[in-house]
Amino acid sequence: MTHCRTVFSTAILVSTLLLSTVTTAQDRHFPLNHRQPTGMAGRWSLLTHPQKAGVSQPVEIQLPSAGHVTYFQGSPQNAVLTQSPSKVGMMVGHTYRVRISGMPEFPGAELYPTIEVLDRLHAPNGLEKSYPIPVEITAGEIEIVLQDRMVTKVIYLEQPDLAAPFAQGERIRTEDLKVTENLLRAADERGRPMAILRIGGRIPDPNSPVDPFYSTSPIAIPQQ
Repeated sequence: MTHCRTVFSTAILVSTLLLSTVTTAQDRHFPLNHRQPTGMAGRWSLLTHPQKAGVSQPVEIQLPSAGHVTYFQGSPQNAVLTQSPSKVGMMVGHTYRVRISGMPEFPGAELYPTIEVLDRLHAPNGLEKSYPIPVEITAGEIEIVLQDRMVTKVIYLEQPDLAAPFAQGERIRTEDLKVTENLLRAADERGRPMAILRIGGRIPDPNSPVDPFYSTSPIAIPQQ
């Protein structure tokens, strides 16, 4: 029996809010950049590939160990709390705000990352839930964000001829890039960009129950 292994890698950028505005000359020749407003890359994906509209792609969020992942459907009143690792269905082209909390390594910490879904996997029929896009949030990245910095990750599906010539194991292989690099361009050169994870920056307004901070994108959350 032949088993097909899906190999994911991530390109990682660690920067302050100030440095996140840096651009380079070569970026002008590539239409997308991770520094563009959140949601732009997802909308571009649907404009260039309209057949992806309405497609739900499984996504699995993995925290350093235990912890909670909370999803919002327009407001904090519609919050759904799940345990890590947490697998849900997200629509291609949409952006989702989640809350991560209850992490034993970081008592009392609450962070609100966004996940922008750019593409889908072509899993065997009936096995779609077995092939989620893995969104791994490490302890090191959380420590950086708690220092008032930002972490941006682009998760991409490696091209077979460019994949690392060794077993990847359970962890996702990551690559740190310079702050001046365009992560979407780098991911596109290495494979097929699947999602963007952004951690740091905004927090919700406690006085606004309908704060647009919360995601209104459609989501499929399995019963717990």
